[in-house]
Amino acid sequence: SAETLSAAIDVWQKAGIVGLDCESNSFYAYKDKLCLLQATCDDQDWVIDPLALGDDMKLLNPILADESVIKIFHAAEFDLMLLKQDLGAEIKGLFDTQVAMTLLGHTKTGLAALIESYCGLKPSKKEQRSNWGARPLTDSQVAYARLDTHFLPDLHQRLRGEVIEKGMLDHAEHEFERQQNDVLSPREPNMEGWLKFKGVKKFAPEAAARVRALFQWRELRAMEIDKPVFRVLPNDTILDLGEKPPQDMRDLAGRRGVGWRVAKKVGDEMMAALEAVRGESIETHISKPLSPEERRQRRTARENQDALRTWRKQMAQKLELPSERLMHRRQLEKIAHDLPRTSDDLQRTLPMNDWQRENLEPSLLALLEKLPDPQNA
Repeated sequence: SAETLSAAIDVWQKAGIVGLDCESNSFYAYKDKLCLLQATCDDQDWVIDPLALGDDMKLLNPILADESVIKIFHAAEFDLMLLKQDLGAEIKGLFDTQVAMTLLGHTKTGLAALIESYCGLKPSKKEQRSNWGARPLTDSQVAYARLDTHFLPDLHQRLRGEVIEKGMLDHAEHEFERQQNDVLSPREPNMEGWLKFKGVKKFAPEAAARVRALFQWRELRAMEIDKPVFRVLPNDTILDLGEKPPQDMRDLAGRRGVGWRVAKKVGDEMMAALEAVRGESIETHISKPLSPEERRQRRTARENQDALRTWRKQMAQKLELPSERLMHRRQLEKIAHDLPRTSDDLQRTLPMNDWQRENLEPSLLALLEKLPDPQNA
């Protein structure tokens, strides 16, 4: 009830810290939905049902945005997206135990590995892909969900101490701030997503038109029945049917990934989608020839990006950290694009924390000084 949730929030507010985790139905629905919220504080565990509470879940928003209350997550990115999408919540005061693990040099960074390493308990993964949107939840699901946050407050205390001891608290907090500000976007329909299929750009124009037709039919069908696209029709099947279109319903049912059950239910729709683009063609691989100057510029830009990736890899090995914790791919691409030459220019391109400036800036600026500008190549 709303009263019970408010009472729980009061406990968390007074403690100034709470472990949190979210469960969604991503393996069972077209659009991810917040189906469960778990919390641990002062040796108490809560398993909260958003489907029952509805808009009352927004009672959480003030405490989630309160920077003075530490919110402990493990691998927070997806949880932050769900909370923002479904509650409109902004998260402040984040501590991500997975980020802390990577900064401490752990190679296995899953929650189960963390609990096993620090608490000596090997959690069951039985309910990992449960349908969290189904009701009622089983006792096994509730027990699994409860365990996801049960150890987080103690783990936070231990990991934070180790991060401080390693002199990386500033870097960790910079990463937590980036996570808070750079929240993932929810999945949106992308009717041209078929262009990302491996090998499709080598298809004949008529086959490409069929692939697009089936892809777009699948997207609409998945939205209509609220199922993940992979449960409607696998990508490989779309490519197969696009390259070698079925002659009739029997042929369709015999294809891998279809079968008679699917053919009987939606075979007519699939055949109609293919028939609708008969004679159409899509050119996917023809592009305007590049001039010698454009080729040089592109080659120089690629070589600069390769040099920056090599630098990041070498620094990661030297500092015994994963590459992505030094600098993310998008940050590296921005540096490659702007090519800052001075400390001030670099700070404008990519604001760096004290740890990054001390450990990364000197060697990065030395490299950038040597890289040619693609426009002058």
